[in-house]
Amino acid sequence: MGFPHVAQVARIDRIRELKSGRQEVETVWIITSLTAAQADAARLLELVRQYWCIENGTHYPLDVSAGEDRCRVRHPVAATVLGLLRRAVQGEARAWMRRQTRARDRTCPTFLAKMSRRLGRVLRLITCPA
Repeated sequence: MGFPHVAQVARIDRIRELKSGRQEVETVWIITSLTAAQADAARLLELVRQYWCIENGTHYPLDVSAGEDRCRVRHPVAATVLGLLRRAVQGEARAWMRRQTRARDRTCPTFLAKMSRRLGRVLRLITCPA
């Protein structure tokens, strides 16, 4: 097969219903070191869904709102610090959005606008331990 430690190969067909009423089929292949005894078809599907839950809930927002993929910092320490700061801001934004009573206030631009007016508070949040 060309991949060391491969125990299973699985195929998932994703079917999307388009607005036009037409269906679109996408085939995805999964390669795993889990044996059939460790993960049957249902378990493999569950693991794939968990992966996409993490991707959509954490990585995608960092890529879109924090521009993580566009960052050109290459020094390992600086990249780690920036990554930690992005995740801290993302966590604070999620907590802030949960506290908002109006749906229109639960957006990333609103959060950024509010926090940019409170730069001193943001800096104290980052630099001072709780």
